[in-house]
Amino acid sequence: MSSALTSTQIGKVGETIVGAQLMLASAGRLSPFLPIADDGGIDLVVHDKVTGRSLTIQVKGRVAKEEDTLGYTQFDVRTATFREEDGMFLLAVLLDLGKGGIQRAWLIPMAELAAVSMRKAEKLTITPSPNPASKDRYTPYRCLDMADVATRLIDHFDAAHLPQTPLV
Repeated sequence: MSSALTSTQIGKVGETIVGAQLMLASAGRLSPFLPIADDGGIDLVVHDKVTGRSLTIQVKGRVAKEEDTLGYTQFDVRTATFREEDGMFLLAVLLDLGKGGIQRAWLIPMAELAAVSMRKAEKLTITPSPNPASKDRYTPYRCLDMADVATRLIDHFDAAHLPQTPLV
């Protein structure tokens, strides 16, 4: 029997690390919850304690390679679980299992995923470069750490919470 982590185990490790680091990076403002079943492509439900709003995240994790060998990384979202709804996000993360953390992340609103991904059979594929100096179609979504992810999520919550200005 192999002692290497399975892809399912890597996925659960990634979801757990993401949830814990979102709480830490937001000083407790963001409260992530794991659904009992994730068959709808929802890995985390994130509740914002300030606005009282929630959003859903599909987490895709890959194990990071050494910094000097970084080229691009592939993440796939099954079309069966893909929904272009506001308040749904893909969070693709490169896991640093040695440090128990996230090396790099991409936070993409599901409403924008189809436009920046490639359709392959039954999945949508993104291939971002983890190199912080790279300039690819995923650069606007690249987060250098989980503090950046937390800030972007909080900005999303705050923008959605602003009262509508009446038209005069």
